[in-house]
Amino acid sequence: MSTSLTILHVRDAAPEEVERALAGIFAGEERAQALRLEGTYSAVLRRVTDPDLAAGYCYLILRPHAGSPWTPVLELGNRTVGLDAELSKALGGTAVFTTFVYGAAVSGYRLVREGDEVDRYLSDPTYFLELEESHEGVGPGERSEPLLAAVVEPERGHPERFADLLPAGTAPEDFWQVVLAPGWWEEFSPAGAAGEEEALVDEMDRMRCIGLALELWGPDDYPLAQEPEEIADKVAGPAIAVAFA
Repeated sequence: MSTSLTILHVRDAAPEEVERALAGIFAGEERAQALRLEGTYSAVLRRVTDPDLAAGYCYLILRPHAGSPWTPVLELGNRTVGLDAELSKALGGTAVFTTFVYGAAVSGYRLVREGDEVDRYLSDPTYFLELEESHEGVGPGERSEPLLAAVVEPERGHPERFADLLPAGTAPEDFWQVVLAPGWWEEFSPAGAAGEEEALVDEMDRMRCIGLALELWGPDDYPLAQEPEEIADKVAGPAIAVAFA
């Protein structure tokens, strides 16, 4: 599995509001809108992922699932650092919960409110550090322990910081232990269960479990954690595709 997938979930904002906010953000960067299309999920997905589309920033805005306060936005082009914070600001400070997975290597989330980061999580917080080290020529184990701790700890995930977003009956500590801890954190983190053998975790499945735990789609399913082209029209429903040069 080699999928790299990022989905922003915007709380209490209709798809049209999210669309206007995106248009305003990119207009502020003086990026022209290259596409605006509404239709069935598969049709707009094909158009916004067309390699001939002259746009680097592409988004597919879905309708919220029945009764859900979350509007999902699939980021299908270049990743825009800080877009979640800009969306939160543009939409009155609403919560934006972003889930992502990079191949089989790592998954995680980031939560912003009022335009500021509240929490973030990486299933393997050394993954990007090791990539950086390979570019810098730093050998394994050459980072100091205090520096490593400073890099790692902020990526642990602290569900108690957004306990109000968890469904009734879901305790933050259970969310951490069942969904976030398995894998790197249980084996290597001082905050984990030291000495346990590292669990093999399907990172796409972890992304699905994060979505389920917060009911980012619905209480019984999170069908967005898969290859975008494998999501059925009857699941996603109508969608809005927007792209910016």
